[in-house]
Amino acid sequence: MDKLKFDFSKIKDFMNLDVKDLKDKLLKGTNKIKKNSLKKREKKRRVVAFDMGSKSIKITEGIYYKGNLTIDKFIEFPTPEEAIIDGFIEKRELLVTELGKVLKQNGISAKEATCTNNSSLIINRELMIPEVQEDELETVVRYEIQQYLPINLDDYILQITLIGEEFSDSGKKLEIRAIAYPEKMARGYYDFLKALNLKPFALDVNYNAVNKLINYIDVINKHQYKKEDSVAFIDMGATTLDVDIYNKGILKFTRIIKTGGVYLDEILYESGNIPIEEIQDFKISCIDLEKEDLNPQNELIKNTLDEWIDKIEKIIGFYKSKNFGDEVDKVFIHGGTSRLKGLEEYMTLKLGIETIKVKELPQITLNSNNDSPKNIDKFVNVIGSLIRL
Repeated sequence: MDKLKFDFSKIKDFMNLDVKDLKDKLLKGTNKIKKNSLKKREKKRRVVAFDMGSKSIKITEGIYYKGNLTIDKFIEFPTPEEAIIDGFIEKRELLVTELGKVLKQNGISAKEATCTNNSSLIINRELMIPEVQEDELETVVRYEIQQYLPINLDDYILQITLIGEEFSDSGKKLEIRAIAYPEKMARGYYDFLKALNLKPFALDVNYNAVNKLINYIDVINKHQYKKEDSVAFIDMGATTLDVDIYNKGILKFTRIIKTGGVYLDEILYESGNIPIEEIQDFKISCIDLEKEDLNPQNELIKNTLDEWIDKIEKIIGFYKSKNFGDEVDKVFIHGGTSRLKGLEEYMTLKLGIETIKVKELPQITLNSNNDSPKNIDKFVNVIGSLIRL
């Protein structure tokens, strides 16, 4: 192949970090990523997937085969304190012991596993570079990244995906998305899965997992959306708000806001003398953003949410200016904090963009012995990580 080829009609998954493709680097110390140039024969495999959060770990077991996703189990497990910090596994032995019990208690039979996570230390950049030979691509991308970021790329695993091309008087240019994933973090997840006696199958990033999910489905709850639309997905977690914007089924923009549900917990604890073990139930049952006559706790939460929404609005505005006025058509929210009563209506009002809480994913098959979980909004990332497009 003389030149790097690109087929817009076939691109669906462009940021999959497969652990099996990191094997050479993790086990042999090399810094080359195996090229996925040849499509491998699809194998029907049962996989257990982990979404590794700082406050909770979501687990699903299922099969993705011939374009169909079937899920058997949904499990949520509280992350031991400080066992995962900003994406890094800090207490592997404790996690392995506790999760080993969880897998056994829930009858998980899968032998292969995926992990998905996010971290402020994972670097994600969109670059425009001159057209080059395929064997020169990594060198050029590394040079471009080093011009902007004072990091040692030898400490990162670099994945490069071609997402577009542009023609001008100066010649053809390639639109590249580059992810630099900390090698130490990747090694941590690889060793974690091996210690659980599981075969590491894939390592994903949350925004890539969601990217695969939105290319697999076109209905959320009862809302149908068009792939060519620009949509924002906001993962409202315990310590971060992950804002990811997709256009035509491709990730175009991602930002992390360092705040989340634990900050609301602190506000409620300090303001109302609410016992720490009761805060989660209080937050879901007693905070109501639709009430006009607000009690002090509601007022404090609303003021904090206003600050969050202001930051989200600025991120969307920056994306719009960077992409020639491209509007965000819908906002989808998921994660534990998205369950606040009246939040989707409140965000719709404040952002001026229809905001929808993920409640149902009707195009995913659930086995007959598994009812759709009431908290499926918490499992969006891990569901997407099961899809191997």
